[in-house]
Amino acid sequence: MKTIYQLIWTVIVLVLISSPTFSQGKCKNYHQSNCEAYGFNFKYSGQSKNAVFEKGQTSIFKLVCYEGFEYRISLCADKKLTGIYFRIREDNTNRNILFDSSTDEEGFLEKIFYVEKSKNLLIEVVVPEGDVASESAEYDELFGCVGVLIEYNKRSDTGFEK
Repeated sequence: MKTIYQLIWTVIVLVLISSPTFSQGKCKNYHQSNCEAYGFNFKYSGQSKNAVFEKGQTSIFKLVCYEGFEYRISLCADKKLTGIYFRIREDNTNRNILFDSSTDEEGFLEKIFYVEKSKNLLIEVVVPEGDVASESAEYDELFGCVGVLIEYNKRSDTGFEK
């Protein structure tokens, strides 16, 4: 009788450990070790994120941007999450798209921009379904780490007028 309870407990623990919720730890600091930093006096922002994503998933988080700063947003992901892209949206009722990396001519998963007036933006990360049917895919093929590296830089005054 005792071995049945031990077996059941072991199975429950294994299921919990292998679930995406509990596997967030494997993606901890993913953006710091996998996204390329820009350099050129850009500094790491604590607003950077990483998470486990499933194919077909979309997720949004808020980014606070301050007046007079340049920001660089770069996206990196496990190779099995193909076709991933991000959008920068206004944080209002319309949620207008300001940038969409899926339509960018260069196809880069990064964007550098200057903020003239402090504002909140929304960063939307999209992982398409992919070409593997979820019914036939191995569990591990459906999930992967995604990192969003956010960097900032105080923009220098340039030109003759100050």
